[in-house]
Amino acid sequence: MENYYDEERNTLAEIKTAVENYFRREDLQYSPFDERNIASVPWNIDLKLLNTVTVYFRAYDDKLVIHFILPVRAAEEVREKVGEFLLRANYGLKVGGFDFDFNDGEISYRIAYYLGEEEFAVPTYEQLDFAMSVGLTMVQKYGDALMKVMYGFIQPEAAIIEAEAED
Repeated sequence: MENYYDEERNTLAEIKTAVENYFRREDLQYSPFDERNIASVPWNIDLKLLNTVTVYFRAYDDKLVIHFILPVRAAEEVREKVGEFLLRANYGLKVGGFDFDFNDGEISYRIAYYLGEEEFAVPTYEQLDFAMSVGLTMVQKYGDALMKVMYGFIQPEAAIIEAEAED
């Protein structure tokens, strides 16, 4: 097998450039990549109980991880129910999944792309646009039901049924 990996190639810089080109093409107001190789963009969403999400792009030499961070944290007393809700939401998802930090209550939706080493491929505009679409759609789909679980208005199983009613 022929080795396509070029040790002189700066794949990290190529990933960052692709993401920033996406931001510019979409005319997004974003924070550029920092010393930890993370860029972010705020995004307005149209839910009853949530209206923003911050999307973080973390670049590595061989992958790109995108996190859609919700602007709320689950209180300690409801973390078990929130965890159940998110596990139920994750079942059957084809692209990405919800993450939950039981230590501090942070909730996010994550999509990761492995871009290769020997046959590295820069993420395309279409891949980035697809990831944004999927992540935002999942936050929209499950966001209100999640908030109802967090505030004790509904149990996790009933909340999933409500969120997935249109499927």
